[in-house]
Amino acid sequence: MKILATWGLALAMAASSLPAMAQDTKTIRVGSWLPPHHLIVSGILKPWAAAIEDETGGSLKFEIMTSALGPPPAQFDLLLDQAFDVGYGVSGHNAGRFPLTQVMDLPFMSPDPWAGSAASWLTYEKYGADYGEHDGAHVVGLFTHSNPNINMAKGRVDTLEDLKGKTIRVGGNVTGRIMSELGASPVQLPPTEAQTAMSRGVADGITFPSESIDFFGITPVISSITRVPGGLYTDTFWVAFNQDTWDGLSEAEQAAVNKHSGMAIAMLSGFAWTNGDKHGEMKLNEKGVEFVTLPEADVTKARETLKPLETEWLALAKEKGFNGEEILSYARAMVQNYRADTEVNVVK
Repeated sequence: MKILATWGLALAMAASSLPAMAQDTKTIRVGSWLPPHHLIVSGILKPWAAAIEDETGGSLKFEIMTSALGPPPAQFDLLLDQAFDVGYGVSGHNAGRFPLTQVMDLPFMSPDPWAGSAASWLTYEKYGADYGEHDGAHVVGLFTHSNPNINMAKGRVDTLEDLKGKTIRVGGNVTGRIMSELGASPVQLPPTEAQTAMSRGVADGITFPSESIDFFGITPVISSITRVPGGLYTDTFWVAFNQDTWDGLSEAEQAAVNKHSGMAIAMLSGFAWTNGDKHGEMKLNEKGVEFVTLPEADVTKARETLKPLETEWLALAKEKGFNGEEILSYARAMVQNYRADTEVNVVK
């Protein structure tokens, strides 16, 4: 009888604990403006969320939204307004709002998505808390996309001279400035409108990684692609919690998020963009799109032409009370540490 009573008490206690456990589960809504199969969602956010859910034993559950609550430039404000708990976006979509965080957007900073993503996060981790550019949010990750190309619907860009007078679709403020300095006329359009714009002659080309050309259905109108060695530009993406949501997590939950964020997000990005580009280039090659490489002399010329962007960024950093030279030097050092083409086990 005592044994039965003990078992009965244990079962009753277990049953009574189930509702409490369910109540302890926190659902974290992740705002998303991209389709679920885009690599940022499927290759970065989903594995990141799954790792944290596992780490917390299910006390955190992430719900990635399938419908956008607003356009890409609105994502940070939607996050601050608590439309969702976690958001992501492109820093360059909000011109002038995150200029110091966008250090990796400067010309020829990111040679590949591994180096660019690692350097963007490590630089922000070291200096970003003082920037004050993300007040109201808690940034858990930064990453960059892979090397962009100059993708043309008509004609070819064999040299910088060929860019002059061309209308090029761009995604962010720094990219627009780069195209303008190189002689092209930038036009900012959503990627979903790029194919139509080029088909109708509104734009002659677009700056995009190969992955994005395929994903957004632009491949059919592309005739030639010009690679720019060294990485002409990149966009810096952010991943952040609303500050109130972050403060509402327990210390153990915050530790679990931190464990799988930061450099973990950067490395997921490296995998995602590298694999995405392989798929995109395969599709472009199947269509017979011609790939050309900008000559070394023109790359050197582009670096010199675009030097004012760095000078202006340094002046802005100084105006805001920061040592821009130190930040820039650190970012470049981190790029070198994480370059995908670093030679190892080689005697020189």
